[in-house]
Amino acid sequence: MKGQDSRLKVLVADGSSHARLVLESILSSSPDLEVIGLAANGAQVLEALRHCKADVILASVELRKNEQLLVFKQIFSECPTPIVMLVEKEQLSLELLKEVIDLGVYGVILKPGPTARPAYRTRAEEICRKVAAVRDSEYWDPKKRLSMLGEEAQILPQPEQKKHRNVTADTIIVIGASTGGTQAVEQIIRQLDPELKASVLVAIHLPPKFTHSYARRLKGMTDLVVTEGRTGLIPKPGHVIIAPGGRNMIVHTVMGNASNLKVGFSEDAAEHDLPSVDQLMIAVAQSGARRVIGVILTGMGKDGTAGVMAIAQREGGHVIAQDEASSAIFGMAKSAIESGNTDKVLPLSEIGQYLNWYVAAEQQQVSTADVNS
Repeated sequence: MKGQDSRLKVLVADGSSHARLVLESILSSSPDLEVIGLAANGAQVLEALRHCKADVILASVELRKNEQLLVFKQIFSECPTPIVMLVEKEQLSLELLKEVIDLGVYGVILKPGPTARPAYRTRAEEICRKVAAVRDSEYWDPKKRLSMLGEEAQILPQPEQKKHRNVTADTIIVIGASTGGTQAVEQIIRQLDPELKASVLVAIHLPPKFTHSYARRLKGMTDLVVTEGRTGLIPKPGHVIIAPGGRNMIVHTVMGNASNLKVGFSEDAAEHDLPSVDQLMIAVAQSGARRVIGVILTGMGKDGTAGVMAIAQREGGHVIAQDEASSAIFGMAKSAIESGNTDKVLPLSEIGQYLNWYVAAEQQQVSTADVNS
Protein backbone atom coordinates (compact mmCIF):
# COMPACT_ATOMS: atom_id res chain seq x y z
CA MET A 1 0.00 0.00 0.00
CA LYS A 2 1.21 3.51 -0.75
CA GLY A 3 2.28 5.67 2.13
CA GLN A 4 0.17 8.59 3.17
CA ASP A 5 2.76 11.06 1.79
CA SER A 6 2.20 9.70 -1.71
CA ARG A 7 -1.52 10.37 -1.68
CA LEU A 8 -2.90 13.23 -3.75
CA LYS A 9 -4.14 16.09 -1.57
CA VAL A 10 -7.67 17.14 -2.53
CA LEU A 11 -9.61 20.28 -1.64
CA VAL A 12 -13.40 19.90 -1.96
CA ALA A 13 -15.41 23.01 -2.80
CA ASP A 14 -19.22 23.01 -2.95
CA GLY A 15 -21.90 25.34 -1.62
CA SER A 16 -23.89 22.46 -0.14
CA SER A 17 -22.72 21.11 3.22
CA HIS A 18 -24.35 17.76 2.39
CA ALA A 19 -22.48 17.56 -0.93
CA ARG A 20 -19.18 18.44 0.74
CA LEU A 21 -19.56 15.65 3.30
CA VAL A 22 -20.60 13.06 0.71
CA LEU A 23 -17.74 13.98 -1.61
CA GLU A 24 -15.29 13.88 1.30
CA SER A 25 -16.53 10.39 2.21
CA ILE A 26 -16.20 9.17 -1.40
CA LEU A 27 -12.68 10.54 -1.86
CA SER A 28 -11.50 9.31 1.54
CA SER A 29 -12.44 5.76 0.53
CA SER A 30 -9.62 5.79 -2.03
CA PRO A 31 -6.15 4.84 -0.77
CA ASP A 32 -4.66 7.24 -3.34
CA LEU A 33 -6.49 10.36 -2.18
CA GLU A 34 -6.48 12.54 0.94
CA VAL A 35 -9.04 15.29 1.56
CA ILE A 36 -7.18 18.21 3.15
CA GLY A 37 -10.03 20.69 3.34
CA LEU A 38 -13.63 21.63 2.59
CA ALA A 39 -14.75 25.00 1.23
CA ALA A 40 -18.22 26.46 0.88
CA ASN A 41 -17.35 29.45 -1.31
CA GLY A 42 -14.59 31.07 -3.33
CA ALA A 43 -13.08 32.98 -0.43
CA GLN A 44 -12.68 29.78 1.58
CA VAL A 45 -11.05 28.03 -1.41
CA LEU A 46 -8.42 30.75 -1.78
CA GLU A 47 -7.83 30.90 1.98
CA ALA A 48 -7.33 27.12 2.13
CA LEU A 49 -4.89 27.17 -0.80
CA ARG A 50 -2.82 29.87 0.88
CA HIS A 51 -2.34 27.73 3.99
CA CYS A 52 -1.95 24.24 2.56
CA LYS A 53 -0.92 23.02 -0.86
CA ALA A 54 -3.54 20.97 -2.71
CA ASP A 55 -2.66 18.75 -5.67
CA VAL A 56 -6.18 19.00 -7.09
CA ILE A 57 -9.47 20.79 -6.38
CA LEU A 58 -12.86 19.11 -6.79
CA ALA A 59 -15.17 22.08 -7.26
CA SER A 60 -18.71 22.84 -8.35
CA VAL A 61 -18.96 25.41 -11.11
CA GLU A 62 -21.92 26.86 -9.14
CA LEU A 63 -19.67 27.62 -6.18
CA ARG A 64 -20.68 30.87 -4.52
CA LYS A 65 -18.64 33.87 -5.68
CA ASN A 66 -17.72 31.98 -8.85
CA GLU A 67 -19.85 34.17 -11.09
CA GLN A 68 -18.14 34.58 -14.49
CA LEU A 69 -15.74 31.89 -13.19
CA LEU A 70 -14.12 34.49 -10.93
CA VAL A 71 -12.93 31.91 -8.38
CA PHE A 72 -11.39 29.68 -11.06
CA LYS A 73 -9.64 32.72 -12.52
CA GLN A 74 -8.26 33.70 -9.11
CA ILE A 75 -7.00 30.16 -8.49
CA PHE A 76 -5.32 30.13 -11.88
CA SER A 77 -3.61 33.49 -11.34
CA GLU A 78 -2.72 33.26 -7.63
CA CYS A 79 -2.07 29.56 -6.92
CA PRO A 80 -2.49 27.44 -10.09
CA THR A 81 -4.03 24.10 -9.15
CA PRO A 82 -5.69 21.51 -11.41
CA ILE A 83 -9.47 21.47 -11.06
CA VAL A 84 -12.03 18.71 -11.58
CA MET A 85 -15.28 20.55 -12.21
CA LEU A 86 -18.72 19.38 -11.09
CA VAL A 87 -21.41 20.69 -13.43
CA GLU A 88 -25.02 19.97 -14.32
CA LYS A 89 -25.57 18.51 -17.79
CA GLU A 90 -27.82 21.40 -18.82
CA GLN A 91 -25.11 23.94 -17.95
CA LEU A 92 -22.35 22.30 -19.96
CA SER A 93 -21.61 23.90 -23.32
CA LEU A 94 -18.68 24.13 -25.70
CA GLU A 95 -18.18 27.76 -24.70
CA LEU A 96 -18.00 26.89 -21.00
CA LEU A 97 -15.71 23.94 -21.65
CA LYS A 98 -13.30 26.06 -23.68
CA GLU A 99 -13.18 28.76 -21.03
CA VAL A 100 -12.64 26.49 -18.03
CA ILE A 101 -9.99 24.37 -19.74
CA ASP A 102 -7.96 27.55 -20.15
CA LEU A 103 -8.28 28.04 -16.36
CA GLY A 104 -6.79 24.69 -15.37
CA VAL A 105 -9.87 22.46 -15.45
CA TYR A 106 -8.64 19.07 -16.68
CA GLY A 107 -11.68 16.92 -15.82
CA VAL A 108 -15.46 17.29 -15.82
CA ILE A 109 -18.02 15.29 -13.84
CA LEU A 110 -21.71 15.65 -14.64
CA LYS A 111 -23.78 16.01 -11.48
CA PRO A 112 -26.20 13.09 -11.12
CA GLY A 113 -29.81 13.95 -10.28
CA PRO A 114 -31.72 15.14 -8.43
CA THR A 115 -30.63 18.75 -8.85
CA ALA A 116 -31.27 19.74 -5.21
CA ARG A 117 -29.20 16.88 -3.76
CA PRO A 118 -27.06 15.15 -6.40
CA ALA A 119 -26.62 11.39 -5.86
CA TYR A 120 -22.82 11.53 -5.94
CA ARG A 121 -22.43 8.02 -4.53
CA THR A 122 -23.75 6.65 -7.82
CA ARG A 123 -20.68 8.23 -9.47
CA ALA A 124 -18.18 7.34 -6.73
CA GLU A 125 -15.87 5.31 -8.98
CA GLU A 126 -15.84 8.02 -11.67
CA ILE A 127 -15.17 10.77 -9.13
CA CYS A 128 -12.18 8.97 -7.59
CA ARG A 129 -10.81 7.97 -10.99
CA LYS A 130 -10.99 11.46 -12.48
CA VAL A 131 -9.52 13.13 -9.41
CA ALA A 132 -6.68 10.59 -9.26
CA ALA A 133 -6.01 11.05 -12.99
CA VAL A 134 -4.29 14.35 -12.24
CA ARG A 135 -1.24 12.28 -11.32
CA ASP A 136 -0.82 11.42 -15.02
CA SER A 137 -1.60 14.93 -16.23
CA GLU A 138 1.12 17.16 -17.66
CA TYR A 139 -0.31 20.00 -15.57
CA TRP A 140 -0.05 18.75 -12.01
CA ASP A 141 3.73 18.85 -11.66
CA PRO A 142 5.38 22.29 -12.19
CA LYS A 143 8.51 20.65 -13.61
CA LYS A 144 6.45 18.74 -16.18
CA ARG A 145 4.57 21.92 -17.01
CA LEU A 146 7.84 23.80 -17.57
CA SER A 147 9.17 20.97 -19.71
CA MET A 148 5.98 20.89 -21.77
CA LEU A 149 6.06 24.64 -22.39
CA GLY A 150 9.69 24.36 -23.43
CA GLU A 151 8.80 21.71 -25.98
CA GLU A 152 5.89 23.78 -27.28
CA ALA A 153 8.31 26.62 -28.06
CA GLN A 154 9.73 24.61 -30.93
CA ILE A 155 8.56 21.75 -33.13
CA LEU A 156 10.54 18.72 -32.11
CA PRO A 157 10.67 15.63 -34.32
CA GLN A 158 8.80 12.69 -32.85
CA PRO A 159 10.93 9.54 -32.58
CA GLU A 160 9.34 6.67 -34.43
CA GLN A 161 9.07 3.39 -32.55
CA LYS A 162 8.35 1.38 -35.70
CA LYS A 163 9.69 1.74 -39.20
CA HIS A 164 7.18 1.86 -42.03
CA ARG A 165 7.51 2.67 -45.66
CA ASN A 166 7.00 6.34 -46.46
CA VAL A 167 3.53 5.73 -47.88
CA THR A 168 -0.02 6.49 -46.84
CA ALA A 169 -1.85 3.67 -45.07
CA ASP A 170 -4.43 1.76 -47.14
CA THR A 171 -6.91 2.19 -44.28
CA ILE A 172 -7.48 5.47 -42.47
CA ILE A 173 -9.53 5.62 -39.28
CA VAL A 174 -10.96 9.05 -38.41
CA ILE A 175 -12.15 9.49 -34.82
CA GLY A 176 -14.24 12.48 -33.75
CA ALA A 177 -15.32 13.45 -30.24
CA SER A 178 -16.11 16.33 -27.93
CA THR A 179 -17.17 16.31 -24.26
CA GLY A 180 -15.81 13.17 -22.60
CA GLY A 181 -13.80 12.42 -25.73
CA THR A 182 -10.33 12.53 -24.21
CA GLN A 183 -11.06 9.58 -21.93
CA ALA A 184 -12.98 7.76 -24.67
CA VAL A 185 -10.13 8.04 -27.17
CA GLU A 186 -7.65 6.91 -24.51
CA GLN A 187 -9.65 3.73 -23.96
CA ILE A 188 -9.73 2.99 -27.69
CA ILE A 189 -6.02 3.73 -28.21
CA ARG A 190 -5.09 1.36 -25.38
CA GLN A 191 -6.96 -1.45 -27.15
CA LEU A 192 -5.54 -0.93 -30.63
CA ASP A 193 -3.16 -3.57 -31.98
CA PRO A 194 0.47 -2.29 -31.90
CA GLU A 195 0.80 -3.75 -35.42
CA LEU A 196 -2.34 -2.00 -36.70
CA LYS A 197 -2.21 -1.71 -40.49
CA ALA A 198 -4.07 1.60 -40.47
CA SER A 199 -3.48 5.25 -39.69
CA VAL A 200 -5.65 6.90 -37.02
CA LEU A 201 -6.56 10.60 -37.30
CA VAL A 202 -8.23 12.11 -34.23
CA ALA A 203 -10.20 15.36 -33.93
CA ILE A 204 -11.33 16.19 -30.39
CA HIS A 205 -12.88 19.48 -29.38
CA LEU A 206 -9.90 20.79 -27.41
CA PRO A 207 -8.55 24.34 -27.51
CA PRO A 208 -4.98 25.31 -28.47
CA LYS A 209 -2.07 24.27 -26.19
CA PHE A 210 -3.92 21.24 -24.79
CA THR A 211 -3.64 18.89 -27.75
CA HIS A 212 0.16 18.84 -27.55
CA SER A 213 0.19 17.50 -24.00
CA TYR A 214 -2.72 15.20 -24.82
CA ALA A 215 -0.75 13.64 -27.68
CA ARG A 216 2.17 13.10 -25.33
CA ARG A 217 -0.18 11.47 -22.81
CA LEU A 218 -1.53 9.07 -25.45
CA LYS A 219 2.01 8.23 -26.49
CA GLY A 220 2.59 6.64 -23.09
CA MET A 221 -0.41 4.35 -23.52
CA THR A 222 0.46 2.57 -26.76
CA ASP A 223 3.25 1.23 -28.94
CA LEU A 224 1.70 3.02 -31.91
CA VAL A 225 3.43 6.26 -32.96
CA VAL A 226 1.44 9.23 -31.60
CA THR A 227 2.02 12.75 -32.95
CA GLU A 228 0.25 16.10 -32.86
CA GLY A 229 -0.72 17.02 -36.42
CA ARG A 230 1.49 19.35 -38.44
CA THR A 231 1.77 20.20 -42.12
CA GLY A 232 3.36 17.46 -44.22
CA LEU A 233 2.86 14.48 -41.90
CA ILE A 234 2.01 11.28 -43.76
CA PRO A 235 -0.81 9.11 -42.34
CA LYS A 236 1.32 5.96 -42.17
CA PRO A 237 0.27 2.54 -40.86
CA GLY A 238 0.63 2.38 -37.11
CA HIS A 239 0.54 6.17 -36.68
CA VAL A 240 -1.96 8.19 -34.61
CA ILE A 241 -2.21 11.90 -35.49
CA ILE A 242 -4.05 14.29 -33.14
CA ALA A 243 -5.60 17.40 -34.72
CA PRO A 244 -4.13 20.45 -32.93
CA GLY A 245 -6.51 22.82 -31.20
CA GLY A 246 -7.31 26.07 -32.94
CA ARG A 247 -7.00 24.70 -36.50
CA ASN A 248 -9.03 22.45 -38.80
CA MET A 249 -6.81 19.52 -39.79
CA ILE A 250 -7.48 17.91 -43.19
CA VAL A 251 -5.50 15.81 -45.70
CA HIS A 252 -4.11 16.80 -49.12
CA THR A 253 -3.29 14.75 -52.19
CA VAL A 254 0.42 14.73 -52.99
CA MET A 255 1.82 15.04 -56.53
CA GLY A 256 -1.52 14.22 -58.10
CA ASN A 257 -1.60 10.73 -56.56
CA ALA A 258 -5.04 10.43 -54.95
CA SER A 259 -3.90 7.69 -52.55
CA ASN A 260 -0.76 9.53 -51.44
CA LEU A 261 -1.77 11.88 -48.65
CA LYS A 262 -0.24 14.40 -46.30
CA VAL A 263 -1.69 16.35 -43.39
CA GLY A 264 -2.65 19.94 -44.04
CA PHE A 265 -4.95 22.58 -42.61
CA SER A 266 -8.07 24.29 -43.88
CA GLU A 267 -8.04 28.05 -44.32
CA ASP A 268 -11.39 28.18 -42.53
CA ALA A 269 -11.10 29.35 -38.93
CA ALA A 270 -11.81 26.68 -36.35
CA GLU A 271 -15.13 27.43 -34.63
CA HIS A 272 -14.50 28.29 -30.97
CA ASP A 273 -10.85 27.30 -31.60
CA LEU A 274 -11.98 23.65 -31.71
CA PRO A 275 -10.91 21.34 -34.57
CA SER A 276 -13.73 20.36 -36.94
CA VAL A 277 -14.61 16.66 -37.07
CA ASP A 278 -16.69 17.21 -40.22
CA GLN A 279 -13.86 18.84 -42.19
CA LEU A 280 -11.36 16.09 -41.34
CA MET A 281 -13.78 13.27 -42.15
CA ILE A 282 -14.93 14.85 -45.41
CA ALA A 283 -11.35 15.45 -46.54
CA VAL A 284 -10.37 11.84 -45.88
CA ALA A 285 -13.59 10.54 -47.46
CA GLN A 286 -12.85 12.49 -50.64
CA SER A 287 -9.27 11.20 -50.80
CA GLY A 288 -8.05 8.14 -52.64
CA ALA A 289 -7.55 6.08 -49.47
CA ARG A 290 -8.66 2.50 -50.16
CA ARG A 291 -10.73 2.23 -46.97
CA VAL A 292 -11.99 4.90 -44.56
CA ILE A 293 -13.48 4.14 -41.15
CA GLY A 294 -15.32 6.90 -39.33
CA VAL A 295 -15.80 6.71 -35.55
CA ILE A 296 -18.11 9.15 -33.76
CA LEU A 297 -17.81 9.22 -29.97
CA THR A 298 -19.30 11.09 -27.05
CA GLY A 299 -19.82 14.82 -27.46
CA MET A 300 -22.20 17.72 -27.61
CA GLY A 301 -23.73 18.96 -30.86
CA LYS A 302 -23.76 17.55 -34.40
CA ASP A 303 -20.15 17.91 -35.55
CA GLY A 304 -19.28 14.76 -37.49
CA THR A 305 -22.74 14.10 -38.93
CA ALA A 306 -21.81 15.52 -42.34
CA GLY A 307 -18.49 13.73 -42.10
CA VAL A 308 -19.96 10.27 -41.55
CA MET A 309 -22.35 10.88 -44.44
CA ALA A 310 -19.37 11.51 -46.73
CA ILE A 311 -17.67 8.35 -45.47
CA ALA A 312 -20.79 6.20 -45.75
CA GLN A 313 -21.39 7.29 -49.34
CA ARG A 314 -17.89 6.48 -50.60
CA GLU A 315 -16.66 3.06 -51.66
CA GLY A 316 -14.81 1.35 -48.83
CA GLY A 317 -16.45 3.53 -46.17
CA HIS A 318 -17.52 2.18 -42.78
CA VAL A 319 -18.99 4.13 -39.85
CA ILE A 320 -19.09 3.30 -36.13
CA ALA A 321 -20.90 5.27 -33.43
CA GLN A 322 -20.60 5.02 -29.65
CA ASP A 323 -23.81 3.93 -27.95
CA GLU A 324 -25.82 6.10 -25.55
CA ALA A 325 -25.13 4.07 -22.41
CA SER A 326 -21.35 4.56 -22.61
CA SER A 327 -21.42 8.19 -23.82
CA ALA A 328 -20.83 11.08 -21.40
CA ILE A 329 -22.91 13.28 -23.75
CA PHE A 330 -25.04 11.49 -26.35
CA GLY A 331 -25.15 14.30 -28.90
CA MET A 332 -22.67 13.81 -31.74
CA ALA A 333 -23.12 10.03 -31.88
CA LYS A 334 -26.91 10.36 -31.63
CA SER A 335 -26.97 12.81 -34.54
CA ALA A 336 -24.80 10.49 -36.65
CA ILE A 337 -27.00 7.49 -35.85
CA GLU A 338 -30.20 9.39 -36.65
CA SER A 339 -28.73 10.41 -40.01
CA GLY A 340 -28.87 6.74 -41.03
CA ASN A 341 -25.20 6.61 -42.00
CA THR A 342 -23.79 4.35 -39.29
CA ASP A 343 -22.92 0.68 -39.85
CA LYS A 344 -22.30 -0.22 -36.21
CA VAL A 345 -23.38 1.20 -32.83
CA LEU A 346 -21.12 -0.14 -30.10
CA PRO A 347 -20.33 0.47 -26.44
CA LEU A 348 -17.02 2.25 -25.94
CA SER A 349 -15.44 -0.87 -24.43
CA GLU A 350 -15.87 -2.76 -27.72
CA ILE A 351 -14.83 -0.16 -30.29
CA GLY A 352 -11.06 -0.68 -30.09
CA GLN A 353 -11.24 -4.45 -30.52
CA TYR A 354 -13.79 -4.07 -33.30
CA LEU A 355 -11.40 -1.77 -35.17
CA ASN A 356 -8.60 -4.34 -34.78
CA TRP A 357 -10.85 -7.06 -36.18
CA TYR A 358 -12.24 -4.96 -39.04
CA VAL A 359 -8.85 -3.69 -40.23
CA ALA A 360 -7.33 -7.19 -40.03
CA ALA A 361 -10.28 -8.71 -41.92
CA GLU A 362 -10.05 -6.10 -44.68
CA GLN A 363 -6.28 -6.61 -44.90
CA GLN A 364 -6.82 -10.35 -45.25
CA GLN A 365 -9.25 -9.81 -48.13
CA VAL A 366 -6.69 -7.66 -49.92
CA SER A 367 -3.95 -10.28 -49.42
CA THR A 368 -6.24 -13.06 -50.73
CA ALA A 369 -7.20 -11.00 -53.77
CA ASP A 370 -3.53 -10.31 -54.52
CA VAL A 371 -2.72 -14.02 -54.35
CA ASN A 372 -5.62 -14.96 -56.65
CA SER A 373 -4.93 -12.25 -59.20
